Amino acid sequence: MASMDRKNVFIITEDLGKEDVAAMKFLCFDLISRNKQETITDGKGLIVELQYASLVEEGDYFFIAELLYLIGQFKLLRKLNLTKQEVEHKLQDRTVAKVSPYRKLLYELSEEINTEDLRGMKFILDNKLKKSTLEKESVFDIFTEMEKKEMLSESKLKELKDILMPVSCVLVKKIEGYERKLQGGLQQTSILDSNLSQMTLSDKKQDLPRNQEGSQGSTEGQSAEEYTMSSSPHGYCLIINNFNFENAAMGNRHGTNIDASALKEVFEWLGFEVSKADDVTGAGMLGILKEYQSKPHTDCFVCCILSHGEEECVLGTDGAKVYIRDLVSYFNGKNCPSLLTKPKVFFIQACQGQKNQQSVQVDGDEPGSAALESDALATPFDADRLIGMATVQDCLSFRSKENGSWYIQALCKHLKQSCPRGEDIHAILTKVNNDVSKEQGYIRDKLMKQMPEPRHTLTKKLVFRVPVNSQP
Repeated sequence: MASMDRKNVFIITEDLGKEDVAAMKFLCFDLISRNKQETITDGKGLIVELQYASLVEEGDYFFIAELLYLIGQFKLLRKLNLTKQEVEHKLQDRTVAKVSPYRKLLYELSEEINTEDLRGMKFILDNKLKKSTLEKESVFDIFTEMEKKEMLSESKLKELKDILMPVSCVLVKKIEGYERKLQGGLQQTSILDSNLSQMTLSDKKQDLPRNQEGSQGSTEGQSAEEYTMSSSPHGYCLIINNFNFENAAMGNRHGTNIDASALKEVFEWLGFEVSKADDVTGAGMLGILKEYQSKPHTDCFVCCILSHGEEECVLGTDGAKVYIRDLVSYFNGKNCPSLLTKPKVFFIQACQGQKNQQSVQVDGDEPGSAALESDALATPFDADRLIGMATVQDCLSFRSKENGSWYIQALCKHLKQSCPRGEDIHAILTKVNNDVSKEQGYIRDKLMKQMPEPRHTLTKKLVFRVPVNSQP
């Protein structure tokens, strides 16, 4: 974009009406915290918060273009020297779009909900939401309060459909269309007639492949569309591995040491400086993250957390909650300047709920006895961040006592196979999803399945380059 963008952005804020600002704030709800949202009263305030969250910066205001495009302010795109068609084309790249499909769905629903529809929704919600919320005239306030009360989320849309059913069948069909796309990655396979402790992702352990001389593992010839991975080491890899939960009166996480060892082996091979912290309390986790926040980072930062969890958090071995939104915020562009524009990658093996559905994951130590973890993700994303969750929201995750977890073992397997070929992390995680979705087993005679969920705001391809002299 041209150097005059900053001036044009200011002009754009002058042209935004109250409804425009409200719509843009809502679209940013997953990216800017609730407290920050409440301080925004106009377009200028919104831009300031976007800058604090590293969503826009000098010379790169495309996220503003994305918001203008979504709210239909195509004329204002010209002030950013962009056309509707150019923005539309660029947003087809999943690594560019920052607003989630779920948030866009809610916004599209809001555009079709008229005053009469809103009145009907309020009537149905009369005994479920606060009176002060129901007195407001914006459907955004209704959606926000429903999310706050855990009545609505990316994978929890049933209650919203029930509310809209007597109001508008068209809106219900729109939600069902979104759900079909969300479930599109799930794959049906035959039931494995075996116990959880006997489940493996492969019959043989994958050997670490050598990096072929002159292959894509070399940092030479690296694409301009990729994050730079030329330093030695590439960066830090932190593994927090929580096994012993006796002090929290919870079950120990048998099999987690297998996952931790596999991750350590793979990321050392990939050229990272790996450190492992075992059995860490909640306060201890925050202390370690604070320590890594101030380190001199190079190309990339990787953090793997293997623990029990509850909704929106992972647990320390003392049972203390560490919220994922707080955990990842240590490394955003504002709090960790040395990682600005560099990829921050988090792999979290923990459940996001206890539902037994198609993509359910039960993190159980042995047949008939499940150690359930829940970890519903509701975190603001900065740019250049990826969070790989073992499961979708509200569901559970498998962990075998002998073989480790389905998710971490599949992740390590495909990192080993795909990194020497120069495949990017998105392609690798798609393969992980495919593998894990095929796994099935029983706990207490109930069929269990699993579907991981990667979420990211990466702006380039992330390829973990295998150092040329890296040995298996």
